[in-house]
Amino acid sequence: MDETYYQAMKAHGLSRNTVDSLRKFTCPNCGFVFSITYARTFACRGCPEVMNSCPKVRCAKCDHEFYFKEAPHINGNLRERQISDHVTSVVKDYYAQQGWKKSR
Repeated sequence: MDETYYQAMKAHGLSRNTVDSLRKFTCPNCGFVFSITYARTFACRGCPEVMNSCPKVRCAKCDHEFYFKEAPHINGNLRERQISDHVTSVVKDYYAQQGWKKSR
């Protein structure tokens, strides 16, 4: 199933990093469903580590913070680092487009 999902998204021009950063998962604390990109863009906004490839993600609903590798679709330190670097570049681009600074 996982590989089928990736292949379907790849057919639309999305990389594995993009697919993994957009895939939905559930907060282990409150059950809120969100993607890593969403959390990084909104819940982590203003945190100085958001631009430094932080390996953590914060729930936008309850503020619970946990590591990327706790997401079921990210296995291993290498994938965690790849996703972290990818999401950091996406957030940097988003902040630049919005004219936002990296601090609160």
